[in-house]
Amino acid sequence: MAPKTQNTLKILWAIIFAVGTVAVIWKFATGERLVGYGSYVPWGLWIALYFHFIGIAGGIFVVGTFGYFLNYPLFRRHLRKIMAIALASLFAGLLSVWLDLGHPFRFQKVFLSPNFGSMMAFNAWSYMAFMATMIIIFFLSLKKKNPDDLNDSSGWLVPFLILGLGLSVAFPSQSGSFFGVVDARPYWNSGLLSVMFLTSAITSGTAALMFYFTLIVHDKPWENTSMIYLARVLIGGIVAYLASEFAEYSIAYWSPNSHVLEAARLVIEGPFWWVFWIVHLGGIAASLYFLFVRRDMPGFGIAAFIIATTFVSARLNILIPGQSIAELKGLKEAFYQSRLSFVYTATTLEYLVACFIAAFAVGLAYLGVVYVEKFEKNKLTQL
Repeated sequence: MAPKTQNTLKILWAIIFAVGTVAVIWKFATGERLVGYGSYVPWGLWIALYFHFIGIAGGIFVVGTFGYFLNYPLFRRHLRKIMAIALASLFAGLLSVWLDLGHPFRFQKVFLSPNFGSMMAFNAWSYMAFMATMIIIFFLSLKKKNPDDLNDSSGWLVPFLILGLGLSVAFPSQSGSFFGVVDARPYWNSGLLSVMFLTSAITSGTAALMFYFTLIVHDKPWENTSMIYLARVLIGGIVAYLASEFAEYSIAYWSPNSHVLEAARLVIEGPFWWVFWIVHLGGIAASLYFLFVRRDMPGFGIAAFIIATTFVSARLNILIPGQSIAELKGLKEAFYQSRLSFVYTATTLEYLVACFIAAFAVGLAYLGVVYVEKFEKNKLTQL
């Protein structure tokens, strides 16, 4: 990437981060008075970002580990950087849910007095196990004498990569189970939801990893085996998710359960139809255009960026409609108050805090990559 472009991106990042920081301070000063969610729809944009970034972390690890096992050069040489980017995404997801908590400074209770009968507590502990595994993998990789040695993977590194692979597949699936076990929400009560969460995690994680590699690779993408691998996984993930999505909505439209149909119609025909048709499907169409028509490294980068950012709409299309249907007939008309509404619209404060979370993720990933590069250079000079 040209130095001028790098400087422009750094300035843009600094502006977004500064504005987002002000929004976060304002959020703590005003509590939850300036947010759009309420009693009937308690989870909004920040929770969608939580599941999105957590999914990206798991997806990066899955795709990165398989690339490492398949001996693709970029994955062998950048294993530590892949771990750093996945950790940055994981921390961004945890920051999202922490900012959404009514009492964020009580988060330690899920570790000090957990109830493992709760899917939420189970998820929190699985994240910590995944984080610990990635840190162990990072230090085990230090035993490699040369980071460019593609065949140096002896010792405990491979067993811990396999353990991390199991965890990174498990917790995106658990996110789907988190919703699927809620019997009171028919729209969420689906066995396919875990598959959709896992598929979207692998898709968005692949896109994030592809975007990073397009910044450091300068040859043609179809001449680089690692980029071909990522492109195939990305396309396969998109197709798999669209197939799962079609199955969900087609069943809903022909289902006798009116609650499921009502929620599905909110996604496709409701006031926020554009999230599904323009952001979600439009983003997929645009990314496929850059992958198949442009067929150059900037095109691959644009396609990856589009998927990594717009796939949060997949989370929103599951999260919000499931809460926007009253469990009891007549509940909408029973009480009238601004916080007692089934219509959720994210406020300006929520969008600005979301910008802060995204900037935090990018900044943390950048610092992690820079640290790993400096570390590896110092290690090479000692050989």
